Amino acid sequence: MCCAELQATLEAVDKDNCFSLATVAKEHGKKFTVDNRSGQPVCRVQVDKCLITSLATQKCDFLFKACGPDRYFLVELKGSKIMDAVRQIVRTYDIVSPKIKKSPRQYKGVIVSSSVPVATQQGFRRLQDKYLREKQLLITKTHVQHTEVI
Repeated sequence: MCCAELQATLEAVDKDNCFSLATVAKEHGKKFTVDNRSGQPVCRVQVDKCLITSLATQKCDFLFKACGPDRYFLVELKGSKIMDAVRQIVRTYDIVSPKIKKSPRQYKGVIVSSSVPVATQQGFRRLQDKYLREKQLLITKTHVQHTEVI
């Protein structure tokens, strides 16, 4: 039910293959996991090359919805280009949030990277602060693996 509702909300006609009940996303040695201790339904949406197919549009890799209470995780599994990852998450948020119509506080952007150059830290913090201030969108980053407990 959770995935069907989200699919309808996102107007994702003929995109059944983009939606699943999976709680894990893996790519090139990076991994994001929803630790579903609450037992609530979880829907994973493959965004890149599925929900959003345009090569011209920046987008993150996955969107997870934890149903009841609704929480959304915009996930980018990235190498070391953290600034690109932030932009991909924000762009995806800008595309999906008008359709989902939930408070920005119900969203969290998560970057799982293989490495973070030291020079990137300060720039990331600036963008993190900017989007928290402007959109109330919290974006975090972790190294190699990340788990969200719901």
